[in-house]
Amino acid sequence: MQVFNKKTALSAGLLFSTTFSASAVTLSNKGWDFSFNGFLNTHAVYVDCDSGSAVVAGNALLCLGENATSVSNGYSPASFSFSAKTEKQGWTLKATLAIEPGNTDNTAFNGSGDNKAYRAFFDVSHADYGSLKAGRDYGVFGIDIVLEDMSLGGVGASASVRTPLNTSLGGAGYGYIFTDRLSQITYSYSTASGVDMAIGIYQPLDLISFGGNGYTGDTGSSRFGVHGKLRFNFDSGYVSTTFINQDVQTSFNDYSASAIDVTGAIDIGKTHLVASAYSSKGMGYYGLLIDAADTQVNPRDSDGWFLQATHILGNTKVGVNYGQSNVDLTELDTSVQVAEQTKATFGVYHPVMDIFTLAFEASAIKAENHAGDDLSNSAISIGVMTSF
Repeated sequence: MQVFNKKTALSAGLLFSTTFSASAVTLSNKGWDFSFNGFLNTHAVYVDCDSGSAVVAGNALLCLGENATSVSNGYSPASFSFSAKTEKQGWTLKATLAIEPGNTDNTAFNGSGDNKAYRAFFDVSHADYGSLKAGRDYGVFGIDIVLEDMSLGGVGASASVRTPLNTSLGGAGYGYIFTDRLSQITYSYSTASGVDMAIGIYQPLDLISFGGNGYTGDTGSSRFGVHGKLRFNFDSGYVSTTFINQDVQTSFNDYSASAIDVTGAIDIGKTHLVASAYSSKGMGYYGLLIDAADTQVNPRDSDGWFLQATHILGNTKVGVNYGQSNVDLTELDTSVQVAEQTKATFGVYHPVMDIFTLAFEASAIKAENHAGDDLSNSAISIGVMTSF
């Protein structure tokens, strides 16, 4: 999302699983394998905007007044990924550069761009000793539920439809917190019994106010941020938990920002079921450190849950999900501050000749403040996407 800098969605060219997949182009030279792949998507979005005049502070994305349309990215931006890999004495080294801009801009001529929509990192791994990642890549916290969200192939919650961001929201802010691109050093290890573990450090993020009633500025970096993950895999699914923690230090207030989640998924025949829940102290509710504290840096606590069911009918995937995020008041917040955000989405994703995929989604989105006033939007999107 262009306005977020720290909130652009995952590249579906690498991470979205539909009923077809594309193989990367690979070349080999002197013991190195070089590969390239990508993903492109565009969606026509129509939103039935709220006709009232309610104020829900902390929700800057739902529209008021006349209905609105856009031709824009969905939850996943355009993505072009380059990698180089070699193996020596049982060790594998792989370096990756992924450029992930959106293709949406209201600005004439060249537009404004987003130079932070990229990842650049390398992994060193060994079957016996695990893997060490260094560089800028998506973080550990919240990664499983983001990858499970079916709207990686669609839109989910539309975001500022009249002036679209470089991605929509999917379910971020409506049941889970989006992970982020983090400068990190992370160690991971998988056991033969199906247990995956990860622990790492990252460059702490700064607070950003997205809804217009929070603190924006440097949060200090006297110590590293820490994130980690524990996942138990079994034949038909998995259960995982992730966490993240960093210090927030300002001239107004200091606190320790933290969040934890639990996610589970199971396959029953051709049906895939997902459930997730999170709890956060001063870590935000859309993305990491976004609207996480008021103007005097008092942390906002939040929690939420997300449910999803998808089913394969022939080559077509159909699904429905529902998520809810709850945000507590700080001592400075007023009753117009957002209290609850909910979203329900129905989606259909159908591949055409193994070349591209058609996506249809319908979503009902609602944000309510602590006084009981609410904003409601209904969105319909039809899009196309291809990977290569």
